[in-house]
Amino acid sequence: MKMKLCAIPKLLFGSVIAALLALSTAHAGSGPYVVGGNQHLMIGITLDGAAVRAALPKGLEPTEGITGGLNIYPSKGSAATPAYSRFYVWADVNGHDSITGGKARYILWAATSNGPDKLKKAGNMEVQGATNLTKSGADISGATTVGGTQIVKAAIKLADGPKCGPAAGSLNYPSLPDPAGKLMVTQYTFTATICGAAPVSADIMVDAGHALAKFKPTKLIWAAYAKDLSFAGSPLMPIKMVGK
Repeated sequence: MKMKLCAIPKLLFGSVIAALLALSTAHAGSGPYVVGGNQHLMIGITLDGAAVRAALPKGLEPTEGITGGLNIYPSKGSAATPAYSRFYVWADVNGHDSITGGKARYILWAATSNGPDKLKKAGNMEVQGATNLTKSGADISGATTVGGTQIVKAAIKLADGPKCGPAAGSLNYPSLPDPAGKLMVTQYTFTATICGAAPVSADIMVDAGHALAKFKPTKLIWAAYAKDLSFAGSPLMPIKMVGK
């Protein structure tokens, strides 16, 4: 027997769509969101301790070795998020490890093109800038341009042999405190194919007075290349709600 569609489901469908659109607009600056098709060039580094401590909000402490990293990536975005590119330098912080064991990361400086609004409020400083990756055999390089000037370039070399494999996990990114002064955090859950690599170079080409200058690497520690990476960012949450 053929059933007739009634008006109620149509009305409900319209209400659901309207509610989702309203929710998306209301939370544009706080999440949640999902993106995919990312390629990431990552280099683990050490940083200047005084510069990192001065940049961290009250309540966050750097690791003993003042470790952190550089992340350079383009993303294909998603149905709700346009394709974008991003570079940032982060500092690892103690006491807020993710449930999968990763150190929490505080973003010290970032440049993004077309990214989710939430990313613009994630850390210490955010500017507009374009980032690209180039892969030639085992050699992968990335660069970031701000205001028509290239200010970051980095390179890694993939490990010999079949050194790639599936990976999944979560990372906590504390952000600036809310208006009441409480530390907030976004939890990012990801899946990807991760390839082992060695760092080749990481150059930050800015004048001494530039805000990024104080976060130049003091040492290159490790490197990795992630392909087909997807991640989901949670809504902003009080930092005590996440982690181990």
